[in-house]
Amino acid sequence: MGNKEINITKLMEEYMWFRYLPETTYKTYIMIGHLQNEDLRGEEASKKLLTSHFEIKHETGQLKEEKERVLQKIGHKYPTNRLEDLELLLSYRLIKVVKDEDGNLVYLYNIPIPKPEEVLNLDQEEKSILENIRFEFKHQDAFNSILTLILNSNGNLMTTLDNIHDVTKVKHSDIKEVLDYLVKEGSIKVKADKDVKQLRKSDKIYINIDKDVFEKKRFIID
Repeated sequence: MGNKEINITKLMEEYMWFRYLPETTYKTYIMIGHLQNEDLRGEEASKKLLTSHFEIKHETGQLKEEKERVLQKIGHKYPTNRLEDLELLLSYRLIKVVKDEDGNLVYLYNIPIPKPEEVLNLDQEEKSILENIRFEFKHQDAFNSILTLILNSNGNLMTTLDNIHDVTKVKHSDIKEVLDYLVKEGSIKVKADKDVKQLRKSDKIYINIDKDVFEKKRFIID
């Protein structure tokens, strides 16, 4: 992959387009990048796109059902062939199809890449879900470290922000953000003499996991 493709892939990830892109649609999107790099256009480009067969490696079973549900929620159907993949990319405004001076069709990325909320019909619930996914993605290392610490304490932890920081190396501000998020989610409960976001480094706190919510939102605890 060239640098341009790597940057585009990174942006797609940051914008959380993967929530709305079926596996074959994303692979079609990547192929359009290859067509641009190889300067393929017209009938040759169309044939390569429309006759490509992509192996489905990840999006099967429940993952596929969830993607179908998300697409239906925002007014789209799950694609079953490359033409429908292209139509979905066009409706998302991720690509455009133009004609060159010889009348050949040219498949191009739309630059700058739009964010999902800029081009999709998202209700408030979906916007909140997208915001939460982005928060978790941004703080994924902090989530992993803090949850590991709590789980290693059998789901019950008496501690301070300083202690959490010393063990996990997560910044104090990020610790408060993640704990507050998990409290609002319902996965954990925090007992302290002040709101989580107002905690000082040495304030004692008691954290315990709400097993029912945690296993629904996170993963099963053995």
